Parts: sequence; structure tokens; C-alpha cells
Amino acid sequence: MTGSRQGGTTAHTVLVTGAASGIGRHAALTYARRGHPVAAVDIDAGRLAQLPQRTGLHTFVCDVADADALERTVEDVEAAVGTPTRVVHSAGIARVGRLLDQPLADIEQLVRVNYLGSVQVARAVVPRMAAGGGGALILVASIAGWVPMTSVGAYSASKAAVVAMAEVLARECADSGVRVVCVCPPAVETPMLTAMQRDHPDLISDAPGIHPDVVLRAAERALARRRILAFPGRGTTTLWRARRLAPLRVTSLLEAVLLKQLSKERRAAE
Repeated sequence: MTGSRQGGTTAHTVLVTGAASGIGRHAALTYARRGHPVAAVDIDAGRLAQLPQRTGLHTFVCDVADADALERTVEDVEAAVGTPTRVVHSAGIARVGRLLDQPLADIEQLVRVNYLGSVQVARAVVPRMAAGGGGALILVASIAGWVPMTSVGAYSASKAAVVAMAEVLARECADSGVRVVCVCPPAVETPMLTAMQRDHPDLISDAPGIHPDVVLRAAERALARRRILAFPGRGTTTLWRARRLAPLRVTSLLEAVLLKQLSKERRAAE
């Protein structure tokens, strides 16, 4: 059992990480609008406080990379809204830089937040969901975890680790009643993408990303179809398939296309 019935639909108790902005913010507000009790979790207390007030929406300040703090927060969530039956783990960071030049501290932080944060969220919520009869864990990775490119190598590696973890976790949870979905979007229109475009115009295209709702709906479709992986956005699934068949060729072509696009953008700005 993964939730109670409410008005003919399943009423989930939802926990969303990274809920102060981007995909997480959209997920938290969407589930609250649908009438589900929502625990919105984020490290940024200021942005979290700016979320629109919604009935059933509760906010919790927490760093998902801090295992002890996360455990305490999940206990607080259980006391406030109940044991989560759906978790959207969207908290994550991005850093741009060539691998041999990027500060080691940046690479360690990417691994600590993106990968180990995902592990710690899973450890905190999956046993609770299983004990309660089941649930669903949605992990937000990236197509960059499948198609690594220069200047985002460390970020790609951290997201590839999330993908591998999700596939293994899904098999390990097969008999527990807990479903695991890993959603792998391309660029998404979020404050993080905007900041990367502003700070690294020579590396990050200013092309708009997909809307966060496309990501959430792709994850929900994957759950409904009992799939582990979801690839939102036009052409993303095709890109994933091509990369599996010809990895080096596809990556080289993508980098060539990106460099050509960036060159056009720079000329247009001159």
C-alpha cells in the first residue's frame, strides 16, 4: 500500500528535497496543489521561506549531505505530516571546470551532495516506506550522467553515480513495495541553469532548458509504467540510445554542435 485513497486518487505523503528552487520547487508546489501533504526540504532557509503558502505544505531546513541532520529532519517530517510514501530527491549542485584544473574541493562537494546525498536520502526514507507498505523514490539525475562532456566532467561523474545507484537500488527494493525511478533530463529551466549560463557563457549555451513540469511528468509516467529510467524532453531518449550504441562518436558530435552554437552566440553578441 503506497498511500490512502482521496477523491478517487491515491493521496501520497510527499517529501521533496531541493524544494526551494527549480525542479524541487515545482514538484513541492504541484503536489501541494493536488492536495497531498508535502514536506519541502532545502538547505536554503531564505528561499524556502519564500515558497507560496499552500495548505498541507510544510518546510524543513536541512543539508541532505549531512546524514545525522537528514535523519532528524525525516523524523520531524514523520511527526508533522506522516511517513513519506513518495519522495522526490531533487537537491543537487553543478560546478563547471576541466577535471585537471577544477579545485578538488569542488569535485568532492559534487560527489558529497549529488551522489552521497542521494544515498543518504535513500537510506533515510526507503526502510520507512517499506515498513509502511511501500512507496516511490524519484531520483533526479541528468542526461549528463550518460553523455559526459568536457568542462562538466565532475558533475557528469556524480550524476552517473546516481544512475548506477538507482538501477541497483531498484533491484534491491524489488520485493519491498518501494519503487525507484531515476529521471535523467537535459538542461532544465532553473535558477541553477541561469547562473551557469551567466557565469560561463563560453561553455554553457544560452538556449532555454525544458520546463520542470516536463521532468516531473516524465518521472510519474515511468512510475505508472513500472520503468526505472525516464528521459524527459524531445530527443533525450534517442540521445541515450545512440550514446549506448556509439559512445565516443555521439559525445564528439555533441561537443562539436555545442561549440558551433556557442560560436554563433558569441558572434551575435558582438
